[in-house]
Amino acid sequence: MKKRTMFKLMNSIVKIGLIMLLFLSVSAMASGRSQSMHSVAMQLSGNTLSQVLATNTTSANVATTKADAKQVSESHRDYDKIDPEFQGIGPGNNTLPFIIALVVFLLATVMGRRKKAPKVMMLVAFLAVAYMGKIAYVEARALGRQHGYAPVQPIWFSHKVHVTQNGIDCEYCHVDVRTSRHAGVPSLNVCMNCHSQVHEGSVSGKKEIAKIYDYLGYNPKTMQYDKPAKPIQWVKVHNLPDHVYFNHAQHVQAGKVKCQECHGPVEKMNRVVEYKELAMGDFCLDCHRKRGIDTSNPYYKHYKFKELKEKQGVDKITVDKIGGADCSSCHY
Repeated sequence: MKKRTMFKLMNSIVKIGLIMLLFLSVSAMASGRSQSMHSVAMQLSGNTLSQVLATNTTSANVATTKADAKQVSESHRDYDKIDPEFQGIGPGNNTLPFIIALVVFLLATVMGRRKKAPKVMMLVAFLAVAYMGKIAYVEARALGRQHGYAPVQPIWFSHKVHVTQNGIDCEYCHVDVRTSRHAGVPSLNVCMNCHSQVHEGSVSGKKEIAKIYDYLGYNPKTMQYDKPAKPIQWVKVHNLPDHVYFNHAQHVQAGKVKCQECHGPVEKMNRVVEYKELAMGDFCLDCHRKRGIDTSNPYYKHYKFKELKEKQGVDKITVDKIGGADCSSCHY
């Protein structure tokens, strides 16, 4: 009687788990659609507003856009792949393990009812349910986050080639990182500082650099801008929720945070991946509780750190001690 009650309870748990999985799947698909529809793609280029309006209002531009999309898909099929060392990032696809665990549970339940090693089968069923619960937790925790997100971009750009091989500094392109909330995406005019002379890439050949010229309306033979320019729809990789405030200048300039601490080893990436799980508790707050304040910053000259250390009873002042753990610091 007790065994039947136990199996009934476990059956109920599995049904609840299946309902949760269905809900999570629907939510994930809805989240993915809404994300693709809302401000994931940013139109950023060195074009004037009149150029953008002129190109967007022509029917020829629609056909060009479709041709570009086809060209992008064909181009990236060959070489725009996630580097092997970055492929296992993120929650992954747990559909198959969940199905296997479910099948194991059902088999254990049937065999247990037929009085074939009921205690062992009950243990197997319990472990299968526990494993399914773990998968449900991992997938639920990943909702709304983009750990491992690596979209294909309209122009293949390799940080590995530009930063590691050619030694270009991050701030040469991301010029606003010390002065603005956003690091900034460079206009194609910055690209042309080099690519007005460099017409062929070491990995992609002439194909991707030719796209830069096409977007700018530049003719490399005549060295003239003789065609209408059009904006590039770069796909944003690192997306925080709308209710989160993050300031690059505050972290890079005042906090002396290196790019790699949040973005991972981008300098090794041919295709940018969200390397770190940008979670509030496990990432942001954990950093604020460990990172000390740079007291040489003139902004802090009015802070009485000695008195604050005595009051807090600590050897060093971390970010959370001066408001870095307050909700209103990032959510307002």
